[in-house]
Amino acid sequence: MRINLIGGSAYSTTGGIQAMNRQLVRELGAAGLLRQAFFLWDDAETAGAEGARLAQKGTVRLFGLKRLFFAWELILHAFRHPGDVWLCTHVNYAIVGLLVSFWRPRRVAVMLHAVELDLYFGPLKAFALRRAGLALVVSRYTGKKAIKLGVRPERVQVLLNGVDDPCPDGQPIPPAGEKKMVLFVGRMDERYKGQLELLDAMQLLSARHPDLQLVFVGGGRSLDEWKVEARTRDLADQVEFTGRISDERLQQIYDRTAVFAMPSENEGFGLVYAEAMAHGVPCIGSDRDAAGEVILDGETGFCVPAGNSTALADAISTLLKSPALREKMGRAGRRRFEEKFTASQYRRRLLATMRDWQTALPGTP
Repeated sequence: MRINLIGGSAYSTTGGIQAMNRQLVRELGAAGLLRQAFFLWDDAETAGAEGARLAQKGTVRLFGLKRLFFAWELILHAFRHPGDVWLCTHVNYAIVGLLVSFWRPRRVAVMLHAVELDLYFGPLKAFALRRAGLALVVSRYTGKKAIKLGVRPERVQVLLNGVDDPCPDGQPIPPAGEKKMVLFVGRMDERYKGQLELLDAMQLLSARHPDLQLVFVGGGRSLDEWKVEARTRDLADQVEFTGRISDERLQQIYDRTAVFAMPSENEGFGLVYAEAMAHGVPCIGSDRDAAGEVILDGETGFCVPAGNSTALADAISTLLKSPALREKMGRAGRRRFEEKFTASQYRRRLLATMRDWQTALPGTP
């Protein structure tokens, strides 16, 4: 019995869901559990080196929004391998999973990331989600959303994310020193991530910390609108928008970062918190979403009241005024990353979950 993935994209666009889709392909493939992955949005021209290599190998199928071809290939694959199980990497594909499993719901698992559960749910999508045999959620916060939508609690399984270590081989964490940079990393189209609160906090902090710089890393169609927003607050000299950048440049920025802040109101997990902790940088998130399942409030950073720019500014100021506290929290964050959120820890959790799922299926020896 092998696993097939069904999803939107993994290689042609950036974002946390896409990153975890790539991780799923790598880990299930390395464990010999993956038969094939089908991604509707990705195409060979924009898939990058990893996607192109796996497509050439046959592990991954990329369809470039050719929906009829996508559906036809899934149907053929299902008839060739009727004993397989199906992992849908987004709730939008749950009904597809049920169909290609020949309506055997226990052979279908759906990954849930949180924000998609707040969007409009038509009756067919809601029905498919409730029928799926397993709902893999990236946090308890996401799990609560799924249960509110009617998923039975016993079908909900928390599978915390993990990321590759950006500071491997014991690379030393730069000392906190007198750094004066606050960093945000995320897609700039998604306004719930706290960009506006960060700009408001910068206005409050500019008198107390005149040398403070705020750097937004991430692309999106709304980038120019955020630049205008900064200018209207007279913050153009203190706020930088980099757009999408290379991993090498991001590493250089982290070396100059005092505080990572993404006071999101609806983060299903927050891979960027784990990445910041891997760099030894204290994090600030909100108290409304899953940030508190990654950040330990008061130990590796702070979880401030959502939408409260004053509380956000106070937390940033507390860290800026105390290099010793930043270093203590940064080192605690690095330890928490190593214990909980590395790729190897994710691999262990994922493979245990997949094998438990397969073992529990009817007819499995």
